[in-house]
Amino acid sequence: MFALFRDHVLDPEADLVEVRYYTAPVLGRMCDDQESPQRQRRYLQALRKMYPTQITIIEGKIIATTPFQRLVKPIAEAPDLQMVQVYDFNEKKTDVNLAADLIAGAWTGACEQAVVCSNDTDLEAALATVRRHHPDIRLGLVAPIPGDDHRRISTDLSRHAHWSKPLSPVHLRNAQLPERIPHSALRKPESC
Repeated sequence: MFALFRDHVLDPEADLVEVRYYTAPVLGRMCDDQESPQRQRRYLQALRKMYPTQITIIEGKIIATTPFQRLVKPIAEAPDLQMVQVYDFNEKKTDVNLAADLIAGAWTGACEQAVVCSNDTDLEAALATVRRHHPDIRLGLVAPIPGDDHRRISTDLSRHAHWSKPLSPVHLRNAQLPERIPHSALRKPESC
């Protein structure tokens, strides 16, 4: 992640001070692969070990509910069925933590440039606030969207940024952690 921003996102002249990674622990019951939570924990351990002072991990949480939802189309085998109970997983605190840190960083003068890697329009107000009250802070927007994807970087977000850039699978592939994290027993998982 640090290498991704250092080598593929920022200008070579930029001094990358810190990467803050906002995430939430994966719940086993929300995964088709029961190894996903363990792989995520190993990945976060690897980031902490590889970049102990350059990456800060800020964790939110996942809330699982089982609401009843109305069917969009009837099911031929059960024509009277109108509602089904589903699993619904919502990430909480992640975008709020990011927005709060972005605003606090602007007000405390912690940075000259802040780069947000998200396409979540919930962050629009935070970007707009920093741009309006601290126009001297350069805002960048990076969105993890493959080049052949029909989606684009959110206009709601990009209008508040000084610059924006999509991330391609090539960028991500070229910024992978090594097979073995130096000075540790941590190894890259066989599969993702």
